[in-house]
Amino acid sequence: MIVVREAFLNVLRGSIFLLCSLLCAYPAIAADFQQPTPEELKMTSDPAAPDAAAVYLFREETSDDKLHIHTLYARIKILTEKGKEYGDVEIPPYEGRTFSIRAVQGRTIHSDGTVIPFTGKPIEKLLMKQGDVREMTKVFSLPDVQVGSIIEYRYVLSYDDNIASSPQWYVQQSLYVHKAHYHFVPTQRELISKSEHGNMVNGLLYASVLPKGAQVREGVDGYDLAVDNIPAEPDEEYMPPMQSISYRVLFYYSSYRTGDEFWKEQGKYWSKSVDHFAQPSGKLQAAVQQIVAPTDTQEQKLRKIYAAVMQLENTSFTRQHSAEENKAEGLKVKTAEDIWEQKRGNDDELTRLFIAMARAAGMKAYAMIVTNRNQGLLVTSYMTWSQLDDEIAIVPVNGKDMFFDPGERYCEFGKLHWKHTLTQGVRQIDGGTEIAQTAELSYKDTQVNRFAQLKLANDGKLEGQIRITFTGSDALRWRQVALRTDVEQTKKDFEEELQRSMPAGVVVKTNHFIGLTDSDHVLMALVDASGSLGTSTGKRVFLPGDFFDANAKPLFVHAKREAPVDLHFPYQVQDQVILTLPVEFKVESVPKDAEIPLPHFADYVAKYKGSDTSYSYGRLMVVANILYHPDEYPQLKDFYAKTNAQDQQQAVLHVADATVKGQ
Repeated sequence: MIVVREAFLNVLRGSIFLLCSLLCAYPAIAADFQQPTPEELKMTSDPAAPDAAAVYLFREETSDDKLHIHTLYARIKILTEKGKEYGDVEIPPYEGRTFSIRAVQGRTIHSDGTVIPFTGKPIEKLLMKQGDVREMTKVFSLPDVQVGSIIEYRYVLSYDDNIASSPQWYVQQSLYVHKAHYHFVPTQRELISKSEHGNMVNGLLYASVLPKGAQVREGVDGYDLAVDNIPAEPDEEYMPPMQSISYRVLFYYSSYRTGDEFWKEQGKYWSKSVDHFAQPSGKLQAAVQQIVAPTDTQEQKLRKIYAAVMQLENTSFTRQHSAEENKAEGLKVKTAEDIWEQKRGNDDELTRLFIAMARAAGMKAYAMIVTNRNQGLLVTSYMTWSQLDDEIAIVPVNGKDMFFDPGERYCEFGKLHWKHTLTQGVRQIDGGTEIAQTAELSYKDTQVNRFAQLKLANDGKLEGQIRITFTGSDALRWRQVALRTDVEQTKKDFEEELQRSMPAGVVVKTNHFIGLTDSDHVLMALVDASGSLGTSTGKRVFLPGDFFDANAKPLFVHAKREAPVDLHFPYQVQDQVILTLPVEFKVESVPKDAEIPLPHFADYVAKYKGSDTSYSYGRLMVVANILYHPDEYPQLKDFYAKTNAQDQQQAVLHVADATVKGQ
């Protein structure tokens, strides 16, 4: 947040009359929309975006920090039924928190030239509710949107005269953009940065990623950018956070001139805040003495402290308690000692408590604040602290840094949630802070073992039990699902996910979990399987060679890839299935054993066996590398195509003296 220096408020107040005059006159200006061309009206598809549901014919964003106005103007051609959803326009929630809607105009133009004006008003829409936190936005719907229509709209937002709000131009959109124009008029007033601890702002900077040939131009009336033929932002599976790498220009007022200066100085403020909160007070030292033994090793002490912190209520997963509630209960939140005494805190508070208790036990412990890799990537040239999301802890043990994530409920000791791995941030070091990167996970950290003991009747009916154990990231995911909902809903969600990959006719039902609230042990799900299995033709029955992935959705089936691939975390999946057969059935053939490598990155092994009484197989899938450049996509695609084809192989049973009943 940037605020105008008080000495200049009177000057700005003098512009209020002009601002109000412009706002009053604005509807007349906004109503002057562009006249569609005959070619635009007749469009039924777009050669520049052959499969597009809709395309931007023109898009314009204007930001004026002198008059405290942001505007958006858009013309969109609707090409398919799916494209009609773009007639529902959403004003981004980040704008809605600080901006007021001053004007909304729009119209729908049918392919025959008929114009239908928008006469409604924006309404509020709930985007997210978690605990007491509600995120709202404003939406409005253009009238009678049809395939072939052109929709056109503009909205005007204003903000307080003591605030300066530099724009963020996300040039690459979800739709192909034929033409776009961006304009920014910065304030000339003296500014104070609230986000930079009251420092005087001494410059306007921007960070950009733009297509070849595009350039931000600075003139006497501000900054301009004109672009043509911008491809739609990729919509592909397992993408990294595209908002961090797509075409964009991010303006910001700053008190700093260089990134080194910014991150060092801001890191100092943050580190001081951490140390104040995480001071190892006398009460914490006494608490730690009750938890650890003098003869414990450093790692043993950390395990006990970590377990104690994990037992506290994590309000980031339950609900935040308001200041009024805390006051009514006589609680305060100023230091880690307060968190320990009240037995609850949010994710960052619990992380700082762990650091304080490690320090109280006589160890060096450091905080690190990182970018959530599921939402963004740290761009050090973009000097804003808001890129950093979550705090983790680092403790040197036997000369090697160990990373901890006590703010992630049920995260295993000495591990990080995957979103905090392979990401950058700012960490404490002796005497200051520095930009650093977090540790990565190994495929051995996340293991899924699936075992099925099944029995097939001579009428094709199936019954049996499935046992699935999880460690690492998969175990953490299901434990946190249960924390946010409840056990019964988690059982339902789990069986729905498992059901999607089951063979046709097989029905699964989650019986119960073991270790759902105990991250020190593996998580186990026990599942009942029933229904029917296999397809009969004459005296043969065809069974899916792979039980667990018989109906799994294949990954990476598209011929080309635009965005990098981020598989989130490495993993290992090991399967063992034993299917007991009725006496009338004999195994005629099984799939051929297979080994499919992706050298240095992944491996797949499957072995099959048939006997007079059973069909069984074992399967191992190891994915050790998670990040792939688009140039590496063909090899990754080929690997998954081959493993999927192997999973679709069939085993064949022969019926000795009778056909299968009920098939």
